[in-house]
Amino acid sequence: MTLLDAEIKQRRIDFGVCLKTIRLKARLSQEKLAQTAEVDRKTISRIENGHLSPSLDICWAIAEVLKIDLYELFLPMAHGKLPRELEAKLRLEDQIIQAG
Repeated sequence: MTLLDAEIKQRRIDFGVCLKTIRLKARLSQEKLAQTAEVDRKTISRIENGHLSPSLDICWAIAEVLKIDLYELFLPMAHGKLPRELEAKLRLEDQIIQAG
């Protein structure tokens, strides 16, 4: 494995961790996210486990389901955690859903 291959693999893992963190904060199962984004649940699992690099179309669909802007999927990778604004946005969405 070359250094570039290792870096790409690490980026996939980092993105997967970001996606999983955001998905869990939004209180969605892999199944619900996949169903609503119209992708296979195994695709979500493979992305979250760093085994698949998603297409831009899949990223857009996921962001839409999570009710976030596309760039927000990448923020935790850059900052190492969810930014306060995204945390607040997800909390607000949760409160709206619970108030129902």
